[in-house]
Amino acid sequence: MNAPLTHPFDTEAAYRAAIDVVLTAARSEIRIFDRDLLQMALGKRERVALLADFLAGGRDRRLCIVLHDIAPLERFLPRLIELMRLRGHMIETRKTPDNLRNLTDCWLLADGAHGAIRFHVDHPRGKLVTDLAPEIEPWWRRFDDLWQECEMCTPGATTGL
Repeated sequence: MNAPLTHPFDTEAAYRAAIDVVLTAARSEIRIFDRDLLQMALGKRERVALLADFLAGGRDRRLCIVLHDIAPLERFLPRLIELMRLRGHMIETRKTPDNLRNLTDCWLLADGAHGAIRFHVDHPRGKLVTDLAPEIEPWWRRFDDLWQECEMCTPGATTGL
């Protein structure tokens, strides 16, 4: 990345562009908190390719996802489910408990220094942060806290005979 940057956004297109910037910058860990990943458009071929390239960059890379609802992921994001099957050892998904479902912000963070942060899931207002660890650090810690409260889940897993 270049110079540290904080840049506001207020459209869906700018939000998704911010996500692409963060995915491209990621080198070791990506952390995602969202309602269901649909507004992030993580099922799009281009974004799944960015995630696949990130994961292919090294055996120690991690993708951690916390969702309120995994059903849309399983129903509408088959490319991402396939990536989870292929790289499951590098990807962990958790689901928020009922008492945390009132959280309405969402974010995609990378390496403790980059982030696409949306202040409310229903409004495309937020900020892109690049190369600013002090700006991302509270969000990174918040993810740690959230992660501890959530239950593990395996989207796309088939059970039974």
